[in-house]
Amino acid sequence: MDKLGRALLGGALLLLLAGCASDPEPPALPPAVAKARELHAHGQRLLDRGERERAGALFDEARQLAESLDDLAGLAQALNDLGTVASREGKQAEALDFHRRALALAEKLNRTDLLIASLTHVGSAQQLAGQAEQAALVYGRALAAARQSGDRHSEAVLLNNLGLIELRAGAPDKAEAMFKEALAINDTLGDRSAKASNLANLALIAQDAGRLDEAQARFEAALELDKASENRTAIAADLAGLARLAEKQNRQEAALAFAQRAYWSYRAIGDIPRALTELSHALALAREQGRQQEAAELEAERKAISGAVGVAQ
Repeated sequence: MDKLGRALLGGALLLLLAGCASDPEPPALPPAVAKARELHAHGQRLLDRGERERAGALFDEARQLAESLDDLAGLAQALNDLGTVASREGKQAEALDFHRRALALAEKLNRTDLLIASLTHVGSAQQLAGQAEQAALVYGRALAAARQSGDRHSEAVLLNNLGLIELRAGAPDKAEAMFKEALAINDTLGDRSAKASNLANLALIAQDAGRLDEAQARFEAALELDKASENRTAIAADLAGLARLAEKQNRQEAALAFAQRAYWSYRAIGDIPRALTELSHALALAREQGRQQEAAELEAERKAISGAVGVAQ
């Protein structure tokens, strides 16, 4: 499982500010602004379900609406949303362009919340593009702003992503400390999706350290949280992680079952490259276990999908 992809796709970039029940009612938003916010929220839900094309259409509609209203803050949010879609499609240069345009608007408006969000997006795009040092600098700036403003949600996101950089740099102890700090914040905030991402990252560290029972417990907890949030991309990644962990634990039947479920999940959300990876894993496991009939069925399915999308056999 891709450690960076799983963590950064865990819903980490949306800033949601929740007021207390005793707070006064906020003033009603103008209809067009309210519509833009609805487009943003709906698009985020679609993105969590893996429906990138539909989410992108809504985000582009929000962009056009913001431009027509000269709503620079709404435009910055829409640009960040479009950048997130581009990142999930593997178009990191395009994503970085969207996020840098949003960052320029945030700096022009002197809006701390937009600045933190845009910096986090820029760092994520750089991180996914393999520019770890640049991403760490951008994250550091965002983290300082988040702590100064008391934005605990963004603080947790940034700690998680900085932890991934430490993990890639070969510093698992530093990474684990950051993931645990992020998890404690998200537990306080009740952010299920972000908690699931932290738990999955902690599971990977435990697995690499040979603490397989701990890794299993953390992956299972992450899966339940992602199911509760209906985060389909994360659910597929959790299942893929559990398949590889079960294989390390010599739980071969469980490994095959998880690999098949991961394949079905990725196929259902239209992520064919990852679906084929998990299908190939399931096929290899079936062959190792001497399940000839099952292996033949999986091989036929792999050939059919590969042929349909033009992948080399």
